[in-house]
Order: sequence, then C-alpha cells, then structure tokens
Amino acid sequence: MMLSPESFAQARKFVLHEARPLERALFRLHFEGATTAEARLALTAYQNADGGFGRALEPDLRLPGSSALATSVAFQHLRDLGLNARDPMVRAAVRWSQAAFEPTLGRWPAVPADANDWPHAPWWTWTSPDVPGFVANPCVELVAHLWHYREAADAGFLSEVTASTEGLVNALPEKPAMHDLLCLLCLAQTPAVPAVLRNQAALHARRAGPAIVARERKAWTGYAVKPLLLAPRSDSLLTPLLGDVLGANLDFEIGRQGADGSWAPNWDWSGNFPGHWVQAELEWKGVVTLQTLLTLRSYGRIAATEHEAVGQTYSLAHG
Repeated sequence: MMLSPESFAQARKFVLHEARPLERALFRLHFEGATTAEARLALTAYQNADGGFGRALEPDLRLPGSSALATSVAFQHLRDLGLNARDPMVRAAVRWSQAAFEPTLGRWPAVPADANDWPHAPWWTWTSPDVPGFVANPCVELVAHLWHYREAADAGFLSEVTASTEGLVNALPEKPAMHDLLCLLCLAQTPAVPAVLRNQAALHARRAGPAIVARERKAWTGYAVKPLLLAPRSDSLLTPLLGDVLGANLDFEIGRQGADGSWAPNWDWSGNFPGHWVQAELEWKGVVTLQTLLTLRSYGRIAATEHEAVGQTYSLAHG
C-alpha cells in the first residue's frame, strides 16, 4: 500500500496550516528543499536563557522552564538540522546539560520539581529523587547526544556520565520499557559513542526489540511498541530483525490517516488537564504527522509527488 498524492497533499495542508511553526519549518526542510535557517529559528523559541529547553517542546510537559526531557528532544532536532558543536544553541544546551546532571543520583531527573506546577501528562509528574521514576529515559539518550557534540562538552564530565550510563544500561531488564529501549537505540546508533558502550547498547537492543514489539494489528491502535517506533527508517538498527511485521505496520499507518490529513497520538491525558490536552493533542498531531511522513518516505511508501521528490533530493544530499 502506498500513501497517495492526494493523501500526502492532505497531510501537507494539515502540517502547514495547523502544526506548530517548528513542524511547519521541518516539513519545508525535509519535503520542499528549504534551508535549515527557518527550522533553527523556530527551535530557538523553546530554548531558555539557561541554555536548556522547555516551553512545551515536548507537548506532554507544559513547563516553561528547562528539563532534561525537553532538552533531549531539542538535541534530536539540533542533530537533525545538522548543526555542529560550534553552534551557539548547541553549546548552550551542552552547558545546561552539564550543570543539570545530579552526581548523587548518577543521572538527570527527567523533569524538575516545578513540573508539577504546570499542566502535564501524569507520567511526567515529579517525584522525590529517592523514587527512581524514569531512569534510562532520557538520561541514556542525553549521553548519546553529548557524545555527538563532544567538542562542546567537558571531557571529564563526559567520562563521568559515560560511566554512569554503562551502569544504567547494565541494569536494564531483558525486556525494558518502551522509552528506555528507544533511548538505548539512540545510544547504539550514535557513531561518536565509544565502541564498547555503543556495542553494549546495540546488543541489548537487538535482543529486546523483537521480544517486546507488538506484532498484532489490534495492539497498534493503543499505546503499544509498534514495529515502526523501533525502526522508523529503512536503515534503522532493528529494521532487519523486524522485517516480518514492518510491512503490515506500514500499511496500518497509511490507513490510520485522519480525515483532516493528520495522524493523531494514540494516548490521552484529557482527564488530568482537559483544556490543556486540547492544545497538546493538536501539537502532537503535527509532530506525529511529520514523523509518519518521514517514516513512510524512508520505506518508499509515498507515491511520487513534486514535494516528495524534492525531499528525496534533500535526503541524499544531507544523509
């Protein structure tokens, strides 16, 4: 099954008219040959004076202040834009990450205590540091990003957090939680990470991915470990191990497109902050729609259009 030109056009219209400026700029970058300048400018709206990121960059956390969670998402975008370690946005984010690390915990708290003062999904409720909560997520991913931008990081700090990360990876169960595994995959797929740690993460991910992936179509309508979540690109680490279900999941996602052209999140926290979820859901629809289009294109599932052809040219040029 292919995403038709008409369905792509509907998705494009949704992103360019309903999504946040960031997702609009990223769409134009990836599908219409725009430069990185617009997307970089849009991302600056989420960076705080302390160098960290917040301001609902991760829509489930409406906290204006900086958090490890939002900063890890920002690093994904910084890398996606191809910004190097000399970029002021990158250097500021690295400085914040070094300052926010808590040595006594051996990790970054995913969210700060004042997250509870702002609308948020229940899973981002801050708890006392002696209650582990999220441990590998987002810490393991943050270490991967810091290695990618190692030229901006303090070598001693990087050595310290790498040692802590080795302990986190070793402590993960054989079947880790979904987002812990996603952080592990980020570590395994970042070439700058030291080979020993990268290979350790890759070995764990190769074992865990096929073990926890949801293979039944009926599970994909809920908050499940979808195959494409673990292998969002045709060259992802786990793509060869999930080939038996990726085709069906691609067909499923094409069929899941909404009447407004978007793909919606398959989670909901409207029971906690109803009015704020309305805004968060709209923002997520922009994020998920862009992510889905990029995945479909990577697997060759978008029927050729003018915009898709330009995007392919961009991908070849930027790797």
